Amino acid sequence: METEESRGPKELRGLMGRFSRFWPIRPFRWSRKRALATTALALLLVVVGVLLWRSAHRSEDRVWERIQRSGVWRVGMDPSFPPFESLDENGQPVGYDVDLAQAIATCWGVEVSFEGIGFDGLLAALWADKADSVISGLPVDPRLARDVAYSIPYFEAGLLLVVAEGTSDISAPDDLAGRRLAVEWGSEGDVQGRELRRRLPDVTLLPFPYPQDALTAVVAAEADGALVDAISLRQFRQQHGGVHAVGAPLVSVPYVVAVPRQAPRLLEAVNDALVDLREEGTLKRLEVTWFGR
Repeated sequence: METEESRGPKELRGLMGRFSRFWPIRPFRWSRKRALATTALALLLVVVGVLLWRSAHRSEDRVWERIQRSGVWRVGMDPSFPPFESLDENGQPVGYDVDLAQAIATCWGVEVSFEGIGFDGLLAALWADKADSVISGLPVDPRLARDVAYSIPYFEAGLLLVVAEGTSDISAPDDLAGRRLAVEWGSEGDVQGRELRRRLPDVTLLPFPYPQDALTAVVAAEADGALVDAISLRQFRQQHGGVHAVGAPLVSVPYVVAVPRQAPRLLEAVNDALVDLREEGTLKRLEVTWFGR
């Protein structure tokens, strides 16, 4: 009589096929599917957990909550940098940044309390909870990006190439080949002018003690162009006119609002307000008010 041990491989495969009718899911395939499903579920739980944590972390902004609760936004500034901020004859802060802070507060329906602080201590005031934000002609400092949060820029104070009104053949630094370039001695314009002369040896550098002197040389046709910061240019144009900037800033120096690193909702509110103020023309009007056309 033929036993199970004496059956060949073909007969055994047939026997296993009959048993498989009563065991429709094979053990190996079932465990593999279950493992994949378990892994997918675990990943989903991790993702959901991270999203919930970020949402909860984002909502925890005690600075913004205090501003909303008290109706007062404490803004730190150093009132010694006209026309951005200074004190009038009554000791009250005035300037571009003062008007900007008030415009942002109006967007939120709160009042501003200006905290006079020396420039070197402005960011420390944020860390010590003596101010909710800083608006004081403050440029971005990447070294402090882990300690404070910066808003989007509201003013560009960088280095510009300036020419006399009516000049049409100079639109970029390379157009200064064989020409005279006025700079303020020791300034960023001086540094960039020397870099330019390395590329274009026939550029003649004319150093002056002040940026206004460099711009005066351009108006008087003693120089074909000048490298000065945007603030000096605006102030000169307001008082004298006769010059304008060409091209993009050679060195960008954006002014921003600084807020505590742990105040994400406040930062978002500041950015939203700046976008609205730019779109409705308020930032442009502030420039005209404090710098002229």
